[in-house]
Amino acid sequence: MWGIPLVTLSFLLLALVIGAMFWPIERYETAPGRADRVSGLLSVDVGDTDATVYEPEEGVRFVTALGNELTALQAFMGWLDPVVDVQTCEERFGTCEPEVNREIQLGNMATAKEIAAYVALARLGFDAELVEGPAQVAGFDPEICPADAPETRACRQLEVGDTIIGIEAPDAEDRIVDFPIEVVSDISTALEHSSSGDVVRITVRGIDAPTDEVRVVEVELIASPSDPGRTIVGFNARDTRTVALPIAIDFDTDAIGGPSAGLSFALALIDELTPGELVPAGGAAVTGTIAEDGSVGAIGALVQKAVAVERSGAELFIVPAAQGEVDIADARAAVGDSLEIVAVATLDEALAALAERGGSPVPAVS
Repeated sequence: MWGIPLVTLSFLLLALVIGAMFWPIERYETAPGRADRVSGLLSVDVGDTDATVYEPEEGVRFVTALGNELTALQAFMGWLDPVVDVQTCEERFGTCEPEVNREIQLGNMATAKEIAAYVALARLGFDAELVEGPAQVAGFDPEICPADAPETRACRQLEVGDTIIGIEAPDAEDRIVDFPIEVVSDISTALEHSSSGDVVRITVRGIDAPTDEVRVVEVELIASPSDPGRTIVGFNARDTRTVALPIAIDFDTDAIGGPSAGLSFALALIDELTPGELVPAGGAAVTGTIAEDGSVGAIGALVQKAVAVERSGAELFIVPAAQGEVDIADARAAVGDSLEIVAVATLDEALAALAERGGSPVPAVS
């Protein structure tokens, strides 16, 4: 007499599992990705310079973390996995606009490659120059965009990914002038004679909008929280700088987003342009952003990236010291003694860490 209820229950459970396999629930994973060699993505054309390309045998590895949208079943399995972080749309992207965020992250990767090339070539003594880029909105600080922010605040009128191309503001003679905004610093020039509380008209182009498709918004200017004497629009600008180099460099990152591969790209480029093996025999993976002064910045998903490096077989993982002791300790706990994790604050510290473990040293340029 239990046969029919059990069969019915089995079919219901099967239907539930099948449904959960295909039902998206707006949950996103942060999971271990891959630790791949940068050399497979890097091409260098030295042209008519005196530079020489040295193909490394081992090469630096960069690390990714997975961030796919999950079905209900995948989310459940992720919750059971101690190295997978399952997040809501808002937790992962800040706002539930994953496609816009994806475009921003791809842009961040593009800038990271530019900065990495600049830092690497400058470290080797080449002439390299950073070139300022357009004013694109990357986000808004919560302190100047609280939940009750007025409708004229920048965070209510601008959207992440917008590029500011013009501002109507007063000039020195208090005439309203349409200032063209070609690079980020043009905003400061346009607002030189404006004050906090002034309302200005800003022309913007959306992230995917055609060249001739723009919109005009009115934004009330505010005082900078860090410098009350300076008037600002009230958004965080994405780093859109490019670099002018004496040789042609390309990192073929395809659909990989984010700035966290900056340090690994700089090291890989140095490896390509110097004799010997920068990476010791056991293999090394690297993560961390890179700034134009060579300083290394924190990244996300360090624990998941450490697990990815361990699975790749590399014996050394260089990470940002800026990550903080707790985050680094968690990464070490996740991989145990199978992977040496070394924290660095600068490009030179990363080069020293590789040399101390058997990699070829890179002489300082006088």
